[in-house]
Amino acid sequence: MEMSKTERIWNMVSMFVFVLLLIVLGLLLNDRDTGIGSISVFDLLVISIATYRMTRLMVYDRIFKLVRDIIRSFEGTGIGDSMKAIITCPWCAGVWISLFNVAIFLLVPYGQLFIYIMGIAGVATFFQLGVNILGMIAEEKQISLKQKREDSGFEKP
Repeated sequence: MEMSKTERIWNMVSMFVFVLLLIVLGLLLNDRDTGIGSISVFDLLVISIATYRMTRLMVYDRIFKLVRDIIRSFEGTGIGDSMKAIITCPWCAGVWISLFNVAIFLLVPYGQLFIYIMGIAGVATFFQLGVNILGMIAEEKQISLKQKREDSGFEKP
């Protein structure tokens, strides 16, 4: 699908807004003598997992469906198409959410608590996905075993 000229302009505007927010974040961190270097490797991992979870929440999960629907209602307008791309594309949303998460982590009182909670939720998501995969593998093996028994003429008493 080809982008309209208006959508391209709004995409450019959103890119400039992102860069502007990045500069403002840098200035705020500089004023507080807090730098990105103050983030430990462990904190970086937690922020990354929190970003994964929040991206999934925004792009796919039911709780943000209303927000996605509202933004989709502006589809066809340049800003609406640009916002739709940001909120429905996990790659686009992840970039914005990572900026938000770093700002929350470094600037907001108790922001670290929020990021750690989202990080824990992200790890829990990985566990849930792992359990689901194990369940599907076990189910496939049961079906395969049942099929082999039926094919060999062996019936369970």
